[in-house]
Amino acid sequence: MDPERIADAYSKEGDLLLAERKYAEAIVLYDRAIELFPESCEAWTSKAVALKTMGKVRESLECVERALEIYPSPIAESLRESLSSDLDRT
Repeated sequence: MDPERIADAYSKEGDLLLAERKYAEAIVLYDRAIELFPESCEAWTSKAVALKTMGKVRESLECVERALEIYPSPIAESLRESLSSDLDRT
């Protein structure tokens, strides 16, 4: 089976957990997706969202930067701006 499709399935499952506020469990699935398909902008961005929600701003910023290297999505750009503002306040 195609690694990109499997990674996409993990990401979607992670998104369901993220919606249920099960952040740590979602991150595990995003990590699986990234391991299978490191170029998954969606997995990197979603992992960044989960980390930000957990208060792990620096780790989140690293993930969003990786996502933006893959594909310059408006969602990732907006998240990076928010994270940068959060870091400026600390």
